[in-house]
Amino acid sequence: MLLNMEDKMTSLELSRRSNNPIPFNIIELLRLKNEMLIDMPAYKCNNGVINKALQRTVKAVGEHRTYNKGVGTVATQTTPIEDRIAMLAEYSIVDADQIKHSGDINAARWSEAKGIIQGMGLTQANTLIHGNENKPEEFQGIQRRRNKLGEYVIDAEGTGDELTSIYLCALGEEYVHLIYPEGSKTVGVDRHDRGLVDHKDADGKEYPAYKDYFTAQYGIAVKAPDALIRIANIPIKTIDVNRLIDIILDAMYALPSGASTYCMYSNVDVNKKIDKAARDKINVVYTEKDPWGKPISTIRDLRCRRMDVITSAEGRVA
Repeated sequence: MLLNMEDKMTSLELSRRSNNPIPFNIIELLRLKNEMLIDMPAYKCNNGVINKALQRTVKAVGEHRTYNKGVGTVATQTTPIEDRIAMLAEYSIVDADQIKHSGDINAARWSEAKGIIQGMGLTQANTLIHGNENKPEEFQGIQRRRNKLGEYVIDAEGTGDELTSIYLCALGEEYVHLIYPEGSKTVGVDRHDRGLVDHKDADGKEYPAYKDYFTAQYGIAVKAPDALIRIANIPIKTIDVNRLIDIILDAMYALPSGASTYCMYSNVDVNKKIDKAARDKINVVYTEKDPWGKPISTIRDLRCRRMDVITSAEGRVA
């Protein structure tokens, strides 16, 4: 695969262009727990930390004409929407005496920070899926945007409380994409080096420590309603893989045509079934390398990404 237009607009690719390696390194770690960052393009908000857009609900069609005959006027129908940013932040504190003999204090500090940043990636992934817009620190995740059976929520007909979901997305500026604050030169992520400070422990006693403050400001926008489809009520323990792929194909063809990237987000239980189908050479399931050279299963051109924050213990969606 080659990088397409949307691949070039992912957070990782945008940060790669900067002379500052910090954002790229942070996003590299975040994506280990949040595979949405691999393919989903990111665009600046158009109103500070709010992204305002018109979601097109009815599309216009063209009209042929003949010589000396005119055509009528047409208009699309739109709904105004607003998506907001969440600010994820964490401190990294490292005892100065603990790392002073490491030989490279900066490398040692970064090594200690890696686990913290990966934990931030897990929180970020959880908010993108399950975020609650009624909490001021969060935004509306894609599960809450697709929480009732209907045109954009397909019923896999499972019952009980051992169910899971799959989310299919058409990615792009006119479809589904991530957002980051207007004016940010680091795609919404940054490291603030506080240097050597006197830090208080849980008992209020001080010790010398190196301190970093990591931030990730991000959100998600769904500009076209048919660009986000959920397959709900999947009985992952009992569903036949061929049946599952049939459902995915039906959902995939309901996505809008014209996007340069299509992705599927599901948990490890679903991905194992898909990977085994690729091994068994089911016709529409392939194993290949993604545009960055990593192995990936695809269903036709639908990239299968893993998001373990999607559980296999969901209740039935009605």
